[in-house]
Amino acid sequence: MPKAGERTTGSAASTARHAAQLRPRLGALDIAVQLWRARWLMLAVFAPLCAVGLAIAFALPQSFTATSRILVTPGDTFAYGAADVSAPGELEFLRSPVVAQTALAKVTLARAYPDIAHGCRPEACEGLGIAAISRSLSAAAADSNPLITAEFRHAQAGMSAEMLNALIEAYLAYRADIHTDTQTDDFREQRERFEQDLAEADQAIRAYLESNNLTDLAAERDTLRALYQSASGELLVAQSRLRQAEAQLENYRTQIESIAPEQDLYVEDSSQQTLLKLQMERREKLSRYRADSRVIQELDKRIEQAAAFLDTRGDAGGIVRRGPNPLYQQVEASIATLRSEVQALRGQVAELKSQITAFEVRQRRLVELEPALQELERSRLVAEKAAIAFSEREVDARARSEMTQRGASAIRVLEPATPPVEGVSLKLPAIILTLILAALAALAAGLVRAMTRSGFATPGSVERTLGLPVLAAIQKY
Repeated sequence: MPKAGERTTGSAASTARHAAQLRPRLGALDIAVQLWRARWLMLAVFAPLCAVGLAIAFALPQSFTATSRILVTPGDTFAYGAADVSAPGELEFLRSPVVAQTALAKVTLARAYPDIAHGCRPEACEGLGIAAISRSLSAAAADSNPLITAEFRHAQAGMSAEMLNALIEAYLAYRADIHTDTQTDDFREQRERFEQDLAEADQAIRAYLESNNLTDLAAERDTLRALYQSASGELLVAQSRLRQAEAQLENYRTQIESIAPEQDLYVEDSSQQTLLKLQMERREKLSRYRADSRVIQELDKRIEQAAAFLDTRGDAGGIVRRGPNPLYQQVEASIATLRSEVQALRGQVAELKSQITAFEVRQRRLVELEPALQELERSRLVAEKAAIAFSEREVDARARSEMTQRGASAIRVLEPATPPVEGVSLKLPAIILTLILAALAALAAGLVRAMTRSGFATPGSVERTLGLPVLAAIQKY
């Protein structure tokens, strides 16, 4: 059996080993004690951070802010559907990089930001300057407030006012360019170009007509068609008359073969001559009338009567005398007349056929010339329509531009920027921020140190960790 003293010694050793394996449970007092013990570590963290932050804070330059105010008259609506002018909408124009670029070109980067101008690459200088202007410019406006307040910060008081005035001037010019319809010149150039195309098309049409001996293809085609129809009608009439004249001529030639050039003349009796005349008249009219017509039947009756009279008279006669046969002469004269008429009609028919052939040739030529002329006329029509369209657009653009210029009074600068008298420095906020950040960093270092310690800082820590009461504590010196 072990003795009581041995049991006590063994239990204490076991408890110590168990305590070494446990992590101390810290209370507020324990953490405070640990932070106090890590005060030199916290000071080592706080001091350099504070020194660096204070150095940066004292190195911060003083800045000057110039202010300008712009009045925006709401509700001014420009012609042709332009948007209403409003203060929030104008802020987008004022903050545009184009405005910053124009202002920077006027003030120059070397004067506004000499540090950037000396240390940048040539191709990046302008972009860096525009970015610096955008960071330094601030503008604000409310929906219900027609005023725009613009501010610009710079290390130099005079430069802040100069740059802000340059920005406002560039903004006014930029918005004028945006609202002004710049298409007027483009429309005028397009109109003049199409008018030139129209003049060239007219010249091409005139040259084409002159080269092909034309004045107006459509009118000439209509005239040619009318002449062709007229000539065709005349040809049909002439051919009909020619056939009729040839038939009459052939009839007279047949009749003259049965008529003696000379005849016996009976002074006392002309019955035989009357009979011959009636027979000749019948033959002549047979060329125009049918055999059963009334005219031929009347002549047949008269011929029968004359023949019957001669049969009853016998050979009785009067004094006989020989001479030219009048009927022969009449038929011969008719033959000569019809021969001339036939010859004239044949010439007329040949001439009409020649004219019709010429008309047909000319018509075919016009048909061949029409597609090219139509193409030229289409080009002219397109140029004419385009010239008219761009002329109308030019008029609209000019009217829009004039109305826009009348609405330029919607923006007025109420208060130009002036050099500020007092500057603003960030030294005090930077110092306060430095002290706060350095203190937080030192506190964090102390807490880490306190949490990573394995010993017991106070008797309460031992009791919370081991669950055993502490009867006495001896301070170690």
